[in-house]
Amino acid sequence: MTHSSRPDRCVYAGIVAAATALFLHVGYWIAGPVLLTLMLCAYPQSYELAETELVIHDSLTRRRIPYRTIASAEREGRRIRIRYGLGSEIVVAPADTAAFLAALAPHMPRDRFVEYSFAKPRGAWRTS
Repeated sequence: MTHSSRPDRCVYAGIVAAATALFLHVGYWIAGPVLLTLMLCAYPQSYELAETELVIHDSLTRRRIPYRTIASAEREGRRIRIRYGLGSEIVVAPADTAAFLAALAPHMPRDRFVEYSFAKPRGAWRTS
């Protein structure tokens, strides 16, 4: 199942501002790379819920997040923060957050709890 991303109006406003700066000959060595970067950011993302992983298609990259590594998926306004791995997270903005969370929920691991501690384990460093 594939979900599309919500368009970001701020990126489009930045593209217009950078293009205007280019046409007004205001530092084309600055406005050109900024325009290129904003054009890549404006490329819509898509989120594919594959059989064993969440695949995030971007303009130049494809991120694969296995479902077994996802620790949580929390709604934050109109975005979703996905925490996975030992300390990684990504914020996604699907067009329909409720449908995305409903489709992601059956794949979330619920029977796993991992506690990480940097304390010295019991019995370690015994001198007897």
